[in-house]
Amino acid sequence: MIDIKPKSALEQPIYMLTKATSCPYLNGKVEKRIATDISVNKKIHKELSINGFRRVENWMYRPVCDNCSACKSYRVDIKKFKLTKSLKRVLKNFENFNYSLAKNIATKESFELFRKYQLARHAGGSMSDMDEDEFKSMIETSPINTSLLEFRDKFKNLIGAILLDIDEKNLSAVYSFFDPKFNRLGLGNYMIIQCLLFGQIKKYKYLYLGYYIKELSSMSYKSRFRPGQILNNNQWENF
Repeated sequence: MIDIKPKSALEQPIYMLTKATSCPYLNGKVEKRIATDISVNKKIHKELSINGFRRVENWMYRPVCDNCSACKSYRVDIKKFKLTKSLKRVLKNFENFNYSLAKNIATKESFELFRKYQLARHAGGSMSDMDEDEFKSMIETSPINTSLLEFRDKFKNLIGAILLDIDEKNLSAVYSFFDPKFNRLGLGNYMIIQCLLFGQIKKYKYLYLGYYIKELSSMSYKSRFRPGQILNNNQWENF
C-alpha cells in the first residue's frame, strides 16, 4: 500500500502579484511583479533563477508587466568566458587590488561605502535613503548560501563588494556597490571580471547578472561579458 502523506500548504510555493507601480527603469511605464517567499522553499531558488527570477532578502520576484517585456534576464557562460582586449585593460587598472570571499555580514565599513555609492550614482533612487538596519537586512537576510565578494586596494581599504548567491552550479550577483571615484577606471567591470574568473576556478556554470534592458545605456555594460544569454519567451538564447 502506498503511503501518501499530505503536504502542508506552507511547503508549497505561494506566488503573489504586486500592484502596479511606476517603472524604475522606463519612463511612462508601470511595473508589476510576481513574487514568492522562499524562506521555507529555498530548494526552488535554482529553478526560479533559471526562469528569470531575482532574489531580494527572502523573496524571489520576476517582472510580469502589462504590454511590456523589456526586462530580459542576462547570464554569462562562465566556462567559455574570455577576456577581451578592453577587459584586459580594465584588469591592468587594478592590478594592485585583490578580492576575497567573506560572510554576508554588514559592517560599518560596507554601509559607508554603500552610502557613498548611492549618493554618487543613484541619488533620489529607491535605495538612496536606506538606513543601516535596512542595509543589514539586505546583506544578511538570505535563506540560501550567500556571501560577499569583497574588493580591497593595496592599503586594504574596502573599495567594492558584490552580494553573491552561490548554489552548486551557478553564481548570481544580487547587488554590487563600489567607490565611485574609481568609476572612470572601470571598477564595476573589474568586479564582474573577477567574479567570472573566480567562477572559472571553482568550475561554476553561469553567472546571473540580473536584468538587461536594450533601451537603457546604463545596462549596456552587461553585454561586454560574453558569451551571454538572455531569457526570451522563457527560452535562453545566445545574445
